[in-house]
Amino acid sequence: MDYELRIVVEKVAIRSQEVIKRDTITSYALQCPTSIGELGLRHTEQIALLEKVQNILLAEQALLLDPGVHVCPTCGNTLKKNGHKTSKFHALFSDHTVCIQKHHCSHPGCPWHSTPTITSLFGTNIHPDLATLQCTQGALYSYREAEKNLEQWNGYPRRVNNHTHVKRITDKVGTVLSEHNSLSPAPEECAAPAQNLIIQVDGGHIPMQEKGKRSFEALAAIVYRPEHLQAVDAHHRQIMEKTCVISAKDDQLHTIKTSVVNAAKKQGLSQASLPDTF
Repeated sequence: MDYELRIVVEKVAIRSQEVIKRDTITSYALQCPTSIGELGLRHTEQIALLEKVQNILLAEQALLLDPGVHVCPTCGNTLKKNGHKTSKFHALFSDHTVCIQKHHCSHPGCPWHSTPTITSLFGTNIHPDLATLQCTQGALYSYREAEKNLEQWNGYPRRVNNHTHVKRITDKVGTVLSEHNSLSPAPEECAAPAQNLIIQVDGGHIPMQEKGKRSFEALAAIVYRPEHLQAVDAHHRQIMEKTCVISAKDDQLHTIKTSVVNAAKKQGLSQASLPDTF
């Protein structure tokens, strides 16, 4: 007797447990695998299955999206439905089109209407999991390498994962982090006042793989208290607690100077401190 496995999604009323809607996503014929590649689902099959489940879930969630406006903000009359607006949504491993209800004012002379999108409702159409992955890849690799890595994990190329998008979101997050790091640390983040601090600064060139650019110069600094430098053996010493900062040199040293001062404050810089530099 031949069998197949069906993957079904059901929409069920919680109280009565009545099945309101049933969708068959896909089915798999049960056959004896002849190789390890036939055991379970392949990479692209797993992504495709996840995409189908996401589509069904998003379709149900779209029915519940509420823009928060129930009367016309211009004249106060009631609103009427006015078709749907298709909007893009980029999940971690798949891209989707979400249909969102549009409205217009019931008064014939009022031109007000709403065309909500995923971006207007949530501020972005990229899921935070995908944004985190893109930023991590953009920080660790060149943008083109990050694009290739994301394509390998996804199983196919996606426009949202191209190197331009990775660069844009990495730069955006980097700008926010840079502004945050330029602020003086809160008192609770700082150590007790230190009489002496040691600051070590070094520089070097970081290679780049973009066309026309070989490398860029960067500076790194380590700030720590003398008592945190402990002997490991007769020939080696180890810094037990330290604060590290790094920055490109091409901004007239503005960022690295600010970062070093903030790092020193975290280690206990005060009016009584006498920094030793070497």
